Amino acid sequence: MSASSLLKIDFEEESRASALFASIIPEVKHTKPGIAKVSISKEGGAILLKIEASSVAALRALLNSYIRWLSTSLEVMELGD
Repeated sequence: MSASSLLKIDFEEESRASALFASIIPEVKHTKPGIAKVSISKEGGAILLKIEASSVAALRALLNSYIRWLSTSLEVMELGD
């Protein structure tokens, strides 16, 4: 069985989208092949995260991880404001 998800995050400021995009790229590059395929792109002020996993459980785990990483990055950016 396979499962997939597309997560879109819109920002009012394109600079925030760019910073968040740059912060998550290392995680995308280190996703283990065979378990999942993860891609990320930026379209203007939006970030698109696509995850294709080998199972629903793997998809859930990856979504939880990426959401946590994105949330942490946003919190750190807000500390700098």
